[in-house]
Amino acid sequence: MSAPPSALGGGFLFAWLLVLSQAQKSISMYSVDPVTSVLSGPLCTVMTHYTPVAVAGWGGFFYVANAEGSISAYQVSGNGTAATELAGSPFPAGSGPVALAASGEPGLLYVANSQSNNVSGYSLDENAGVPTPLPGSPYAAGQGPASIVIAPAPLPNFMGPTLVMVANRVSNNVSVFSISGNGSLSPVPGSPFPAGGSPSSVTTDTNVIPLKFAYVTIPASNEIAGYSIDQSTGALTPLAGSPFPVGVGPSSSATRGTLLCVANAGSNSMSVYSIDQNTGALTPVSGSPFAVGKSPEDVLYFEVPL
Repeated sequence: MSAPPSALGGGFLFAWLLVLSQAQKSISMYSVDPVTSVLSGPLCTVMTHYTPVAVAGWGGFFYVANAEGSISAYQVSGNGTAATELAGSPFPAGSGPVALAASGEPGLLYVANSQSNNVSGYSLDENAGVPTPLPGSPYAAGQGPASIVIAPAPLPNFMGPTLVMVANRVSNNVSVFSISGNGSLSPVPGSPFPAGGSPSSVTTDTNVIPLKFAYVTIPASNEIAGYSIDQSTGALTPLAGSPFPVGVGPSSSATRGTLLCVANAGSNSMSVYSIDQNTGALTPVSGSPFAVGKSPEDVLYFEVPL
C-alpha cells in the first residue's frame, strides 16, 4: 500500500504536477489536462533516497529540498515520462531546508534553511540546469525560516523578480531581500519586519505589477497580517486593520489578483478573501470559510486558460 503524499508542487513545468512523499522518499509526476485539469499518471516516479520536503520547477528541470540538508536536481524528458538526476546532485544547502523558490531568466533558486537560519541562493545553468552558489550565499535570515517567496519588481517597467521574502517562525518576523543583477541578496532597509507569533508562510501576488501587498499567516493568533510594500525600497508597512482574522491554525496562503486563500490546518477549512486593490484590506467572500480535508497544509492558486 502506498504512503500518502506529503507535499505538492507545481510550477512552470509545462502541464505537469509533482507529488512528494516523505514516507516513500519519492517524487511522482502527473500530466495535467489544460482544459479539464484532470490528472493522468503517474507518468514516472523517482526514488530520491532522501526525505523530500519541498519542490520548485524551472524550465525543464525541478529541484527538491531534502531534509538532510541538500538540494536534488532533475531534468525532465519524454514529455514527463522520465526524470534524470543531474550530475553532482544532490547539491549542498544549509541545515534543515524547508522551502524553496525558483524563477527568472537567467534562472535563480533560493532555499530557506530552518536550522541554520539563512537562505541559500543559486544561479541555474540555462542548458544543464545545474545550481551554482551565488556570491555571498548563504544569506542571514531570521530564526527558523519556514517559507520563502520570490516577488516581482515593484517598478512597473521591470518584469523580473527583485524581492525575496522569508517568514521566520521562531523570531516572529519577515526578512525581505532585494535581488541584485547577479542574483545575490541584500536586506532592504528595516528588514526584518515584525510579524505575529510563529509566522508560517508569506505570499504576494506575483502576477500584479507594481507589487503592492504581502500577507503573512500567523497560526499562534489565528490571523493573517497584511503589509504594503514600498515601491522604491521593498520595505513593509502594516496595513490599516491588520492583522485580519482567519480560521484555526493558518498554515499557508496564496493570492491571485483580487483573491487571497488561506489553508487553516486547525479547523479543516479554507478562508477566502477579496483584496481591496487600494488599501489591501481583506473581506471574506460569501460562504467563507469553506470545509476542506483534514489538516490542510499547502494551498496553490492557479488558472487554466480556456
